[in-house]
Amino acid sequence: MNTTDIIPFWTEPAAITQWGEKCTPPISPAWFDYINFKFHPDDLIAICRIIFPEFSAIKEVTLLKKNTDGHLEESILKFIEHAKSSIQFEKEFNVFRIYELFSHADDASEESFYAASILLKKSWEISLLTAFPNKRFEVLLLNEAHDYGPTITFYQCRDEEV
Repeated sequence: MNTTDIIPFWTEPAAITQWGEKCTPPISPAWFDYINFKFHPDDLIAICRIIFPEFSAIKEVTLLKKNTDGHLEESILKFIEHAKSSIQFEKEFNVFRIYELFSHADDASEESFYAASILLKKSWEISLLTAFPNKRFEVLLLNEAHDYGPTITFYQCRDEEV
């Protein structure tokens, strides 16, 4: 049997493994049962909007729709006009901070935040490829001190600006 895994870097989170070890009898691997006992279908539906985000196209730029909420299209167009480049505008506008999504998760390890950001980066690559099959995008995972934890952004690759 051949197995194909588009997320070969995935490992069961330590907290879920520990949960499985506390069960009677112990459950290993525990991830599926954890979902079965702890998740509601609405949880999956809600999280899918982050995993497979909506995108907005304005002029020649592609934006994370979530970040356009509350902005008038005319305002975004003005920002685009004054930007150094389309790539730079997209990089700065499409920023998504993992800590902000999980602001309640005080007990989560840095490894969990980073693993979540790697998975989200991969899902955004797939989403952009699916939504825009004729365009190339770069999805960046940043984790600099000034980024406030793992941060994801993306931009469209353009030959004239690269």
